[in-house]
Amino acid sequence: MLAIQLVKTLFIQCALAYVIAEDPGPVLLVEPKEADAMAFSKKRLKPMIQASPALRHIINTDAKRDNTILSMDFPGGNFTAVSALVPGNLAGRTIRYLFADELDKFEASAGKAGDPISLAKGRTTNFGSLRKIIQTCSPTNEGESRIALAYEASDQRKPWVPCPHCGGFQILTFDRVKWGDKLPVELRGSNGEVPGPTCYECSHCGEFWSDVQRRKACELIQWRADKPFKGHAGFWISHLYSPWNSLEELASDFLIAKRSKQTLKVFITERLAELWKEDGQVPDEQRLYERRESYPFGEDAVIPQRGLLLVAATDVQENPPRLETSVFAFGRDKECWLIDYQVIQAFADDKAKSALPVTSPAVWAELDRRVLQKGYRHESGAILPIWLMAIDTGMRPQPVYDFALRHPQPAYTPAGGLISVPSHRSVVPVKGNDDDLKIIAGVSKEDAARKRQGVRIVSVGTTRCKTEIFDNLRYVKPDPDGKPVANCWHFPKVERTYFEGLCSERRVVKANTGEVVWQKINPRNEPLDLAVYARAAASMVGVDRFKDHHWAGLESRLTERNEAKEAASPATPVATRPKRLAGFAFN
Repeated sequence: MLAIQLVKTLFIQCALAYVIAEDPGPVLLVEPKEADAMAFSKKRLKPMIQASPALRHIINTDAKRDNTILSMDFPGGNFTAVSALVPGNLAGRTIRYLFADELDKFEASAGKAGDPISLAKGRTTNFGSLRKIIQTCSPTNEGESRIALAYEASDQRKPWVPCPHCGGFQILTFDRVKWGDKLPVELRGSNGEVPGPTCYECSHCGEFWSDVQRRKACELIQWRADKPFKGHAGFWISHLYSPWNSLEELASDFLIAKRSKQTLKVFITERLAELWKEDGQVPDEQRLYERRESYPFGEDAVIPQRGLLLVAATDVQENPPRLETSVFAFGRDKECWLIDYQVIQAFADDKAKSALPVTSPAVWAELDRRVLQKGYRHESGAILPIWLMAIDTGMRPQPVYDFALRHPQPAYTPAGGLISVPSHRSVVPVKGNDDDLKIIAGVSKEDAARKRQGVRIVSVGTTRCKTEIFDNLRYVKPDPDGKPVANCWHFPKVERTYFEGLCSERRVVKANTGEVVWQKINPRNEPLDLAVYARAAASMVGVDRFKDHHWAGLESRLTERNEAKEAASPATPVATRPKRLAGFAFN
């Protein structure tokens, strides 16, 4: 899995030369198209044979009777170059050596026969341990790249190089290439958008390498495997190791490429040999963990100043029986903060070891007491209630309906349109929907609701929500100076397991149909589900439609509540239920 123009095809040439001269057998070269196969034979194979005395006396490339552009015989073996598009090319022969070039450019299927590389590999079975398979390509999209899957199944060797200053070995990564104001003043250039002097920063000592030092370090490469070798060797390398590219050229190319998503994709996959993550795919849980912020959370939570309304989401789980719930604060431009996360269980008595089932009223009473009826302190000093709680109906919907009936619910039209959320501590049963365009995909109609004592169920477009959330988690970061950042998700000092659950699924586009599906990569996905339903709850409250005067009204409410609290005396209790904020109706 290598960057472009870094020995992939040359490696196949050298392996082929060895086979012809030293260990002959039937060889099949598979290229994406027939034109690619012909180009290899004409521009790579034939000139190599003619230039090598060791090969020239074995194969007569001018003998047209036995040798054609796409097929050559040699003592003990033969060479055939084919296209991956035709099933007969891949399944109609027995081979010892399989060379698959530009693997990710193969079509998803060779006609009706299925995956082309699997067909070709099947032709090597008769040679057992004597067979050899080589696959080469730059990676493409995460979840779709054949070469990435092959590399993942290998021992995953990477090139480590020593720092010229401290000697510490490391893998070169583009985030440590520095130019402009990222360099010390004495090393900076004055070319504006053009990088000028460009250096590499050591991951151990922080010293900067010049391009000359980088090239010398790359001559001391040590290939180190991440996994044990079990007969499958894998190699990765990027243009950061190339003797033909300078760091300044790479930085300049990056600044041009990042102006467009498509050109940036080419830079990431072909220059850095890294997988491209399409919008909505998995964010990096480690980076989310590292960017956590220091604000009070949970039982002692203090809502940051810009958080102006609270929503909650609850998931019903049966093994073990529990309710998991998140509370988020939302502010202008859909900036939001995780305020609370709780796992709620109930037990028959203090000595009970087994939790009560989720159908038990005691479990829901705990949810009501510990979360829904709680007032959360705001940085201004005011106490904020949860405006709306969305609860996934799951496999046990009845207790969700019963809980919703005991609390205020949104106002709907008879046909199922959402009008408004008129009261704090409202409860809405929700269920997931594959809609990729709408956050609120629909509301059950009044006739259906009568069977549930009038409870309406809101369908949430989980595909739409997950795509938005993952895009924001991957591309939007908190400002280091604490300034507002639109669409930014903020997290307190929660455990790493929370982020493992938040990043527990990945977006995959099926190659044959183009259908988008979400695949679990971690079985504990409750934090992600709760983030989705909290985002839907914010949408139901009106966050997507709020204008500045709505947010200004919420800010004035905070001031009013705080002033009322300070002016209150024991003889003049403060109202526990804030007044309804005008402007929450959907018109």
